[in-house]
Amino acid sequence: MCVKSGEKLVIVGCSGSGGPAAMLAKKLMPEIDITVIRKEEFFIVR
Repeated sequence: MCVKSGEKLVIVGCSGSGGPAAMLAKKLMPEIDITVIRKEEFFIVR
């Protein structure tokens, strides 16, 4: 995947697969900015 530094990824939802998707995306593409839009107050960060 060709991703330029400074690109952004927005993930809507966190309760289903959004949270794991955000963590995997950051692991695979550490140069991009990831924003997760969620309703939950707390999310377990590993």
